Amino acid sequence: MDLCLTEMGRVVNLSFILLTLCMFQAVSATWWYLGILGTSKMSSNAIPESSNPEGSTCDSIPYLEPHQKELCRKEKRLLDVVSEGASIGIEECKYQFRNRRWNCSTFNETNVFGNVLNIKSRETAYIYAINSAGVMYSITRACARGDLDNCGCDANVRQRDTKGRFEWGGCSENVIYGSTFSEEFVDSKELSNTPAGLMNLWNNEAGRKTAKSNVGLVCKCHGVSGSCSVKICWRKMMPFRKIGDELKDKFDGASLVKYNSRKQKLKSISRLMKKPTKKDLVYLENSPDYCEYNPSKGSLGTKGRECNKTSYGLDGCTLMCCGRGYYTIVKEVEEDCDCKFFWCCRVECKKCKHVTEMHFCN
Repeated sequence: MDLCLTEMGRVVNLSFILLTLCMFQAVSATWWYLGILGTSKMSSNAIPESSNPEGSTCDSIPYLEPHQKELCRKEKRLLDVVSEGASIGIEECKYQFRNRRWNCSTFNETNVFGNVLNIKSRETAYIYAINSAGVMYSITRACARGDLDNCGCDANVRQRDTKGRFEWGGCSENVIYGSTFSEEFVDSKELSNTPAGLMNLWNNEAGRKTAKSNVGLVCKCHGVSGSCSVKICWRKMMPFRKIGDELKDKFDGASLVKYNSRKQKLKSISRLMKKPTKKDLVYLENSPDYCEYNPSKGSLGTKGRECNKTSYGLDGCTLMCCGRGYYTIVKEVEEDCDCKFFWCCRVECKKCKHVTEMHFCN
């Protein structure tokens, strides 16, 4: 009975999502919207496995490209995995830019990031890179967990010589499959003969290359009395925060490029500038300052944003508030303090009050 109710709930949730999506125009729609659905309260079971062999679920989603729908029909849990990848990409973007004027704002619409995408800026470059990396990360992890039908652990890695330092074992994550599948899914919408399409493809690949470079060894020792007579290791991707950090550094060092219409490729704006590599982020247009509210450029402005009075960085009140000044709110905060552990098993704390200042942009 409980199982039937659960399945009915999943069908109702899915029907609601599909109805909602049909209300949006698909002109500016992207698969990123799966990440917004994936982070909503109703979405823990919102995109169930399709029990329909003809893949009607995939075909009913208006913001997927034809090739993405084809991939979706071949892999029944793909929507779950892509939703997870888009979600971690979006959340990582918000984390990395939480103290910047542009704080990776998202909107409940199918292009997710709003009009900031109309400018071929370094912000757009980061958005594409982090979401491409997110899908690759999610696909790779899902393969290792056995969540997808058409992939698994990386068996080829076991052919690599370890020079006797350890033995291969466990489940090495298949970053090659994750990267290849992510490229096929994520890049399918982009046109390689337009400036914007080339820029997006470049940054998608930079995101995947960054994710591929963040793979390490995880090892376990086996032996008598805790000795390490046998060391078993496998490859695993680093936490996604590390990928986000690295892409943030690439954002700060992104290269301004121009479109060569004759060769249909991107090139440095000057021969005196360093040629960007495929691991770097590139952009075609300079960013607005994001100081004032300007929805046509995707700028929400910084009025009312919290700032750090003592910082000289981008989160400081001088830069965050764009010279407009700031106001201060004094607030009394109560929190636990002088906590003690009592055997067994409780913790007792006192309540301490202190006054804190919070600063906000005019």
